[in-house]
Amino acid sequence: MPKQDKTVSFPLRISQEVERLFDEIIHRPWGFTRELEGWNPSVDLYETADAFILEADLPGVKGEDVKVEVEGNDLILQGRRRLEHTRSDGKFFFQERSFGDFARRMTLPEFVDKDTISAEFRDGVLRVTLPKVKEKGKKP
Repeated sequence: MPKQDKTVSFPLRISQEVERLFDEIIHRPWGFTRELEGWNPSVDLYETADAFILEADLPGVKGEDVKVEVEGNDLILQGRRRLEHTRSDGKFFFQERSFGDFARRMTLPEFVDKDTISAEFRDGVLRVTLPKVKEKGKKP
């Protein structure tokens, strides 16, 4: 009797939409969202004693193409990475570097002082400092 092949083949890559939904579920406590189209830079969020720090990798993005704003209880990061055509001849075999507009929206917790949020952009990294509300009667 011949041996039956019980190998199950899976797609080598999960669809981008499933990845996006999974990413949304993981980041839901902070209310992170990504736009469906365009380029979406990776972000890190960590906490210090006085603030939350959000860092976004934005290689190839110019400072004037980045916008950080607070809208209601949301922090919005927007920008654009432009495709620079520096090749005058030849052809691409594949192109993995993303470009285009991006938008990230994050719901801020109540204990972030929205009036003192600051941002700096240096060496392709956007760093947004989200200070915590100071407790009344607590000495610095």
